[in-house]
Amino acid sequence: MAEERFQPRFDINAAVVFRLGEELITDVVQALVELVKNSYDADATWVNVTIDTRAENKLGRGYSDAAGSILVEDNGVGMDEETIRRGWLTIANSPKREQKDAGRETLRGRTPIGDKGLGRLGSQRLAHNVEIITQSRKQPNIEQYIAFSWKDFRDTTNLGEVPVQFERNNVCGKQHGTKLILSGLREREMWQASEHVLDLQRKLSGMLSPFEEADDFHVHLEVDGKTLELAEIAKKVREAALLKYVFKFDGQVLDISGTARLKFFQPSGKDNEQLFKTLCLVDSGEALFEFLTSRTGKGRPRHFVRSEREGWFVEFRTQRSLDDLDRIRRVTKSAVSPGPFRGEVDAVSLESSEFKDDAVSRQSEYRELVKDLAGIRVYRDGFGIRVGEDWLGLGKQQTEATSYYGLRPGNVLGFVAISARDNPDLKETTSREGFLVTPHYENFFALLTEFIRFAGDAQNYFRRGVLSFLNAHRDQQAGVTPEEPHSAVTQRIDRIAGKLSLEKTKVQQRTGSLTKATAGAAKMLGVVRIELDKKLIAGSPESSALESLEAELSAVSNEVMKEEELLDEVSSALDEATELKKMKDVLDRRWEALNEQLSAMYESISLGLTAEALSHEIHNIADRLARKSSVLIREMEGRARRSLMIAFIEEVRSSVAAMRKQLAHLTPSLRYLRERRERIGTDSFFNEFRGFYKERLAQNSIVLDVQTHSNGFSVYMNKGKLTQVFDNLVLNAEYWLKEAIRAGLIETGEIEIVVAEPYVRITDNGTGVDESVEDSLFEPFVTMKRTGEGRGLGLYVCRQLLDSESCNLVLLADRNERGRRYIFELDLSGASGE
Repeated sequence: MAEERFQPRFDINAAVVFRLGEELITDVVQALVELVKNSYDADATWVNVTIDTRAENKLGRGYSDAAGSILVEDNGVGMDEETIRRGWLTIANSPKREQKDAGRETLRGRTPIGDKGLGRLGSQRLAHNVEIITQSRKQPNIEQYIAFSWKDFRDTTNLGEVPVQFERNNVCGKQHGTKLILSGLREREMWQASEHVLDLQRKLSGMLSPFEEADDFHVHLEVDGKTLELAEIAKKVREAALLKYVFKFDGQVLDISGTARLKFFQPSGKDNEQLFKTLCLVDSGEALFEFLTSRTGKGRPRHFVRSEREGWFVEFRTQRSLDDLDRIRRVTKSAVSPGPFRGEVDAVSLESSEFKDDAVSRQSEYRELVKDLAGIRVYRDGFGIRVGEDWLGLGKQQTEATSYYGLRPGNVLGFVAISARDNPDLKETTSREGFLVTPHYENFFALLTEFIRFAGDAQNYFRRGVLSFLNAHRDQQAGVTPEEPHSAVTQRIDRIAGKLSLEKTKVQQRTGSLTKATAGAAKMLGVVRIELDKKLIAGSPESSALESLEAELSAVSNEVMKEEELLDEVSSALDEATELKKMKDVLDRRWEALNEQLSAMYESISLGLTAEALSHEIHNIADRLARKSSVLIREMEGRARRSLMIAFIEEVRSSVAAMRKQLAHLTPSLRYLRERRERIGTDSFFNEFRGFYKERLAQNSIVLDVQTHSNGFSVYMNKGKLTQVFDNLVLNAEYWLKEAIRAGLIETGEIEIVVAEPYVRITDNGTGVDESVEDSLFEPFVTMKRTGEGRGLGLYVCRQLLDSESCNLVLLADRNERGRRYIFELDLSGASGE
């Protein structure tokens, strides 16, 4: 007998499939959703999911003794033999992936959601046995039946030996669709526990969108005869929202709009709350709106109007181009678009006064409900993608800010809607636990981060504006106008204190006069009484009149005593009031010290920004020295020792000179030289300034050009402050020019300084100032740079430094070819004389 020849080939153990299902499908909710996705991909208009834990399997044709079952039934296109073979019996094979790659849609215009061929493995997470009864649209009169048990995968060595039942039957009728019967529930007790059913309802709300129901696909879920409502409760919570956002990205531009109720603006704190109700509820917030629109500052929306919708107070919106976002991913100079998407986000109150639902009667129940629904979720064609509880970092922003009024993770409900058709490059991980990090996803995340930033800035602007509105009312009640400076207020206090001191003297004089007059009258009446007693007969009319006069005088004396006590109290109060002047003097000294500290802070901040640039340059110099040292050490054993040593020494000399140059640039800004004023010629100043930045800017393909009209002019001011101002302006221009070059918008950056007495203008060929911040650019903490790159203090400090020298810095109204303002102008006329 001839020995059978060995034929090498790969095979797979059946148990591996079992392990795949365990690892790739993390829980029963994900498994259930994967099966519903199959119905969607099959072009079904409805799918019914029925879970019955109470009885044996009565829905299938086999496994009748299996306890508990799940029925997933739809009216999709069904499956023929080829689809069953490739879609269910060939592991990890996915006809859907081929369909997506070819760009083919279903008859209903759907792009398949699943494409990994692993969703069917989710059925093993739910039950032990699988039965499929299906009729395809192509052959509706033929019924296909297939059945197998996941238990057999454990007991069978090779995958191809797992037993599978198959039947083919002719049936009447032309209905098509699929019934998937899973029997022998693996976690039957879990399905039966009421708390687990509620947990299932909550988790399914995260996986099957409760925010908007598809017009052509409806999901019905039932557990032991009880229907699980996913959308209704979320809808009611959202209707009670105080703030709503809607955003839409068309592939190039992100449009964000917000709507807020008047109650959203109500501040915390008993006094503020009461004053808000007094001022804002009377006129429906009209005075508040006028106040907010008159203010400028960080976060003020460019489009900000009263809402015409019933129950809403204001509406605001903005637009941001993908190209304008900082540090986005690009391919061949073009921004990588994640594809069109949209979303809605609501900020809800944690108080249940606005929420109406018979099933939720207590405050604690409402808070728990909001907690269950809270978060911004992502849904692809209505099916949830797990992205983490706070994947957009709302909590991080809240904890990093000293006072934060933006979106909070605990009271935000919202969704981002993407689709398989419009966003094919936003790819999920194999385990469905989030997205793969790709350039498309990074820009998708950047766009959503921009929405979060806008919302946070706008809400901070509104809430701080309300507090300013209330404080302005308090100032008005105190007779202090917003324009009145601190010195004028203190002068008023001095005048009032002087008047009080004078009034105190008058009160003291009046008290003495009353006391003296009363005592004199009493003495005179006593003398009269003695004389008349000798002449008058008791009981006579004259005697009675005298007694009445004495009684009246006694009453007057008592009243005078009371007046004296009152005047003493007034005098004591006036004594305390006159102490206001002493207290005011203390406040004046503190105010003066605070101004000095602020001035020092502005200078220190500016010095710090300049020092950052210095640190960068010294770091580069140190790197060059380190590289030269390494080369020298390697080559010392060779023949060219002497020439290498000479080259190294020259490099050291050059580097030392460069360091001295950097330190010389920084020296005028040091504290001991800050108050030294000198006559500075702009011509020599800018020649020196250009020489300092020439090499640094050239390394980044940036050119600095200075144009001086009529040999410039001179100013008398502190050179360190002037240097710090132009350092900030040039470093700011450098940052945005580098971004524009990196984005492929320009090839070479150009910074131009034009000197024309008494003005200096600085421009560049970058993108210009973003419209959303052009009105608040000189406010503190206003920046469009990404987190960690900008503090929003540079221009604010520049203006403060110039103000201390009676000069000014403005952004002119001229616009570049992108429609943005781009010219900074310094008015140095205040420093023309000594």
